[in-house]
Amino acid sequence: MSKLPFPSTTEDVFKAWALERATQRKGGLSPRSLASYHSLWAGWTEFLLAHGPLSWNEAKSPDVRAYLEALSPRGQARGMLQVSTVTQRRYFRVLKKIYAFAQAQDWVADNPVDAGASVSPTEQMDSLVFHALDWDALLQAVPPPIDPPPQDQPWLEVRDQAILRLMMQSALTVAELAGLDIGDVQHPRLGSSHGVGELWPAEEAASSANAPAVMLDLSGARKAQDRRITLPVEASAAVLAWLTVRSALPLPQDAGTPLFVSRKKAGRLTPRALFHLANRHVSATLGPRYPDTVLAHAGPMTLRNSCIVRWLDAGLPDDDILARAGLREAQALLRLRKHVHAADAADSGAPQA
Repeated sequence: MSKLPFPSTTEDVFKAWALERATQRKGGLSPRSLASYHSLWAGWTEFLLAHGPLSWNEAKSPDVRAYLEALSPRGQARGMLQVSTVTQRRYFRVLKKIYAFAQAQDWVADNPVDAGASVSPTEQMDSLVFHALDWDALLQAVPPPIDPPPQDQPWLEVRDQAILRLMMQSALTVAELAGLDIGDVQHPRLGSSHGVGELWPAEEAASSANAPAVMLDLSGARKAQDRRITLPVEASAAVLAWLTVRSALPLPQDAGTPLFVSRKKAGRLTPRALFHLANRHVSATLGPRYPDTVLAHAGPMTLRNSCIVRWLDAGLPDDDILARAGLREAQALLRLRKHVHAADAADSGAPQA
């Protein structure tokens, strides 16, 4: 079969694939399916331009997964929201078929819609979990928060340390982290006449041993995801340290602005940026212990799952864990229970999957 010339636009990619489908024995797509798939493809290519920018033929597996996890069933009214895994799997299948066609035409070397980009049909999505020894190493590799931070500490370090602690100690999802606003942070140092974005100095607050914890107001597509959580001591201190640094940056400081901003201070962090932040931390800490392929897809969901397993290890009641994690029912914990107490021994081996 002769190869088609490389398409000049993303629209030409879709048209070529749709024409190829029309020649198959089962026939072409119905007008309704054609319109739906065209909208899906347009959304994907727009996502790449907004979060890269990347051309459609430059996309990699983490980009596809980030897109699937960022899909919003109710628009972009408040950052990114979770969408059903049924919809995610449908998007996955369509994109995989289009890229398989492109690969057959030699337009791309590899299909980025691979196993690493897929989403699980369950609420947990990815069941990779770090055993207790690795988990301790990952936690210890995050420096203790200092408020106010040293003047010579880069603001990105302070931001990243706060985000990592929210992933690892409070099991926040990518969508929740990306969607947080300053007004979602509740603490006495914020609720003053100074305004939402200005803090009472640290010395005016109680000593760290007796200081009140930070609370976060979280929301999502499901009722269970709408909740207020109390942060552990280290995570509370890390968020306050970040707010101290953030208040000195040339950024809007009102309640409706993003809590965590991008490297260019231009807006919210993307799912891709959050994945790379988590993966860099995991790789830097555990890279010498495992082959690259073991840790290639370890990201925010891996840290979330491992945090939930540690809660199970500690014997917290299911209802408490479900409330903390924003999960709807205990069945969501079934796949994680097999990791409970599974790796406290020194020879526990690679991360559990």
